[in-house]
Amino acid sequence: MAKKDKGKQKKSGWGLQVIMIFGLLAAVLFMPTTILLVVGMLPTVVAALIDRKGGARAITVGALNLCGCIPFLMDLWTKGHTSALSVSLITDPLTIIVMYAAAGIGYMIDWALSGIVATILVQRSTSRLEAVRKRQADLVARWGKEVTGELPLDAEGFPVDDQPAEAGKTAAK
Repeated sequence: MAKKDKGKQKKSGWGLQVIMIFGLLAAVLFMPTTILLVVGMLPTVVAALIDRKGGARAITVGALNLCGCIPFLMDLWTKGHTSALSVSLITDPLTIIVMYAAAGIGYMIDWALSGIVATILVQRSTSRLEAVRKRQADLVARWGKEVTGELPLDAEGFPVDDQPAEAGKTAAK
């Protein structure tokens, strides 16, 4: 069993290494695009590093950050795919503002949707709690206090009946 697990780990590690090698080759081959994306997608890297909820924030920020990078990638690809043009695009303040503002919109969407979802879940749980309490009240009205679990029980599990014993004591006096 342990040998099979190690074999699976080697296969996934090998596949990851192949992907990384091809990714590195593509980054070198398309160096101007790589330069632009490395600088432009920094907010996505930060979001991925600080995200602890399974990556939803990184995906939201990354998608919008990429949308902010696309117009400048199109300029780079249509005006000549050179490193000099890539560096000139990066040094233009408007380029950085657009890329990072798009990522900022991704952060705002993540923040707003987290609040909306939390509010909806609280409202649903509150209404469910009210429904459960109403159902409990209906059961108590139908079956009596015995179904609440609050009555004291004797050794056999039957409710202890204190009222007749007290009634007998008052009658004897």
